[in-house]
Amino acid sequence: MQQTPRIMLYTPYLHGNRGNSTTAKRIYNGLQRKGYKVAIFSYEEDKWDEEAKVQTEKADLIHIIHFYRFAKWQKQSGYELKNPYILTSGGTDVNENLFNKRDRLEMQHLLENANAITVFTDDAKQKLIAAYESIQLKIEVINQSVWFPKKGISHQKNILINGNPTILLPSGLRKVKDIFYLMDEIISLKSIYERLQLVIVGMALEADVYKVLQQYMLEYDWITFFENIPIEGMPSFYEWADIVLNTSISEGQSSAILEAMHFGCLVFARQNPGNASIVDDGKNGFLFQDGSEFLEKFNAVQHDHELKHKLITQAKQYVQQYHSFEEEINSYITVYSNCLEDRKGFVKEKE
Repeated sequence: MQQTPRIMLYTPYLHGNRGNSTTAKRIYNGLQRKGYKVAIFSYEEDKWDEEAKVQTEKADLIHIIHFYRFAKWQKQSGYELKNPYILTSGGTDVNENLFNKRDRLEMQHLLENANAITVFTDDAKQKLIAAYESIQLKIEVINQSVWFPKKGISHQKNILINGNPTILLPSGLRKVKDIFYLMDEIISLKSIYERLQLVIVGMALEADVYKVLQQYMLEYDWITFFENIPIEGMPSFYEWADIVLNTSISEGQSSAILEAMHFGCLVFARQNPGNASIVDDGKNGFLFQDGSEFLEKFNAVQHDHELKHKLITQAKQYVQQYHSFEEEINSYITVYSNCLEDRKGFVKEKE
C-alpha cells in the first residue's frame, strides 16, 4: 500500500486574520481530512528553529504560499530548499511585486525551480507567463473555496448594531485595499437610509490608514471597526450584513467575496481582474468602476427585491459549483502526486 506523502506547508501568516492565513488554514484542514500528514510554519511570524527544520527534512513535498515574501525570507534566513516544492500565489506577489523589476528578479530563481506553481485565476497565470516569457513555468489554476471551522464558531451578533442596510467591508487596513474609496458615497447614502451601518473588519496593518479610519469613526458613530477577528468569528458578520464591499485596487481572488456569496450577502466589488474572476456583473453581484456607478447600482437594487433575491441565489449557486472545498483540495493533491511522480522519474534517470 502506497504511503501518503508528508507535506510541509509554508505560509507568511497564520495567526492574524489575513488572506494568506485563511488560505493556509483551509489547505491544512483539507489535507488533514484526506489523511495527509501536514506540518505548517509561518515564516513571517514564527521563529525558524530546530523543530521547523526537522519537520521540513521529513517532508516529501513543500508547499509554499506567496512567491515574493518567501523569496525575501529565504534570502534573509539563508535557508536552502532541498525538497521538491510547489508555490501558491499570495495575491500581491502577482498583482504588485511582479511589476517591480527588483522584486521580479528576486522571485525568479524560486519560480523557475518550482515543481509546480498554482494561482487562483487565469489572469494571474497570464501575468506570470508575460513577466517570465523566457522561462518555462509549470502553472496550474486552482480556484479558492469557502471553508470555516466546524467547531468553535464565535457568535458575535450581540456586538453588532442592527441597521438597514447593513454594510460590511472585510479588509486589512492597507493602501492597496483602498477602504476609503467609497466613503463619500456611503456618507451620502446615510442621508437617504437613516439606519445604515458600516462595519469594517480586518487587521490594522498600516498606521496611517488606521489613523484616517479613526478620524472617520470620531465623526460618524455609524462606522465601526473590529480588528483581527479570527475566521471562526466571521460567519456572524456575514449573517449580519446585507451588503459586502470590496474596494481593493487589485486582488488575487478575494476569499471574503466568496464567503459573502456563500452566506447570502449581496456583493459590490471594485472592477479589477481578481474581482471580475468571481463577480459576474448583474448576475451574481455588482462590479463598479467608480463611486457614481456604485451609487447607481446600489440605489437601483434597494428598490428591486426580485433582482436582489436573484443575485443572491445565483451567487450561492456559483460558489457551490465553481468553488467547492472538496474540489480545491483534490486539485492540490493531484498537483502533489504529479510532482512526486516527476521527482521519482528524475531520481531514476540520475541513477
